[in-house]
Amino acid sequence: SAIFMATTREAVSLVAALLEEHGLVETLAALEKEAGTLLHDGAVVDPAELERKLRALRVAHVPAASAELGDEDPLMAPFTGRLATALERTVSGAHASNVLCATFCGESRELVASGGADKLIALTSTSTGEVMHRLATHNAPVLAVAAQPDGGSLLASTAMDGRVQLHDLGTRTLLHEWRDAHRKYALCATWRDGENFATCSSDGMVAAFRAGGESGSFDKCLDLPLSHDHGVTSVGWGRGASAPVLVASVQDSHVLKYYDCAAQRLWSVSMNELDDEHVSFSAMHIAVHPSGKYLAVATDRQRTFVYEWGSRTRVRTLISDFKADDFAPAPRQSWDADGRHLYVAAGEATVALWDVGMERQVSQLVGHSAIVRGLHVCDRPGSRRAVTCSFDKTVRVWGEATAPA
Repeated sequence: SAIFMATTREAVSLVAALLEEHGLVETLAALEKEAGTLLHDGAVVDPAELERKLRALRVAHVPAASAELGDEDPLMAPFTGRLATALERTVSGAHASNVLCATFCGESRELVASGGADKLIALTSTSTGEVMHRLATHNAPVLAVAAQPDGGSLLASTAMDGRVQLHDLGTRTLLHEWRDAHRKYALCATWRDGENFATCSSDGMVAAFRAGGESGSFDKCLDLPLSHDHGVTSVGWGRGASAPVLVASVQDSHVLKYYDCAAQRLWSVSMNELDDEHVSFSAMHIAVHPSGKYLAVATDRQRTFVYEWGSRTRVRTLISDFKADDFAPAPRQSWDADGRHLYVAAGEATVALWDVGMERQVSQLVGHSAIVRGLHVCDRPGSRRAVTCSFDKTVRVWGEATAPA
């Protein structure tokens, strides 16, 4: 019948799309030969459609017992009903050009530090929206800012010229600059603790730095080459027992790189579930789960994959409403403190808020008029705030609101 033929055609097309995505060329050729017109007659199916349907099936069949196991699996932790989805403040005058990065900072996270294409770092009050100070210490666009954890007063920043700087927010001064930190764009900065932070660059390197500490010295303690051909797009630190371990993503690679700083050991973990070497996406931004058990990987193909830490086991797949072949060159993501929700900016003017446990988008941050380039969820215990920045030259602060369960 016509219905049977349509269903069969769709099934064959979905299988073909899946084979193509995983680089199974010979199997795909055999399918095309035997399927004949079934494969080519009709509209081309979105390659992500199969994953969407599988996701829907998984969500529909989540055992009722999952809620009872919330304490064991942080992705299924009980939901408080409160998330940072309400727009509290729009700051329009912090930068004269595109705003590229933003983070909460200060002892009680009462400030937002933002970096822009205007080479400035602006410090803005979250309560008034007033720009309190501008740090004019970089000679190139500022690509990343990262605040010292636990309410510390230090701020690390990176720039397009490869330089890395460390600032004291209390005195509003530049403490140290590593002029030779990287040869090219320094793309990302992240703290391990109150003393150590790491950066990565399009020069294929990961670097780690010691910010003063008891000795009062400022040292570059690691130069780790990860790729001769491609840039390192993002870097993060493990949690708990894995705290000395760095994880990094390399563009156009099918693996994530892990490095144990204590043991000085480097190893690779495939992002492909079949452990093959096919590259169907690039990992552009990584975010370590608050528990340290998982790693979210935002890709350039409008998808975010959640893996078990140190493993290729993919536990969740988040697919945006955009087409799977839409290119997302610089996605950003940040976990909510509850460990169940993830904010994802995937190259659009909106930010998607995901219930990762259920693989379901539950809300959006709507307000920007251009691509969201920076995103950070406040790390202060009990706080429900997020900050975003955009190519519309604004910084926006989002506060607590009731979100769908």
